[in-house]
Amino acid sequence: MLRLPPPRTLLAAFGTALTLCAGTLALLSAPRALAADQPAAQTMLARADAYRSTSSDTQTDIRITNLVGQQQDDATRYLVYTRANGDTLALTRSGENDGQKYLATTRGHWFYVPNTRSAVRINGMQRLQGEVVISDITRTHWADSYRATTGAAATIDGRAATELDLAATDPDNVYPSIKLWVATGTDVPIRAQFFLASGLLFRSADFATPVEVDGRKVIRQITYRNEVEKQRASVVDILDGKPHRIPSGWFNPDTLADAQ
Repeated sequence: MLRLPPPRTLLAAFGTALTLCAGTLALLSAPRALAADQPAAQTMLARADAYRSTSSDTQTDIRITNLVGQQQDDATRYLVYTRANGDTLALTRSGENDGQKYLATTRGHWFYVPNTRSAVRINGMQRLQGEVVISDITRTHWADSYRATTGAAATIDGRAATELDLAATDPDNVYPSIKLWVATGTDVPIRAQFFLASGLLFRSADFATPVEVDGRKVIRQITYRNEVEKQRASVVDILDGKPHRIPSGWFNPDTLADAQ
């Protein structure tokens, strides 16, 4: 995924698990238990999504601050347009990369640099570059692209939580598996761990306590930590968000050269 915010390289400009049962009785009952558990877990995941996304088209102003050793490295503003189906267009709105665009849809991911002829389609490895990957802030509808099962109860930062183990249903997902801990009773996201296909823990995220905005609880800050380069982290601040009617043509890679 491409880096957000400003990259070390051009393509880094926008640049983001299961328990086994034991014993004969458990093995015999596991398929039935899993079948019963999955709808409840999927509902919990959808509720967790609702704290980070809406069911309508939205325009969101985002600031991403990169940290190295807890010291600020750089910060960049983005204007993010998200459709109800999760398709997302992110526009860089500050710094040396002002005007760059990143499009993430169910059909793929594209990157556009101003004054070039057309957008470039990017692959999974390119989408993993940088402190924060674009899918970490754009693909907020996990319930649409992951299958959830419930794991063990846990305590996270003093809060009772339930572990949800997410397995990707879309082969295009950059993270085949995610561990998500949600608050017991409310399903507010507390912490997430993102794993690569190799099983490597690549990134983690801590979600701030939701605040009330226009009558609904929303998460306004997420801190992502690089689990490979431990000294690196990124803080995503959602500065403003509002419903916004978005032309469907904006989500076509062939039109990224046009003004938005």
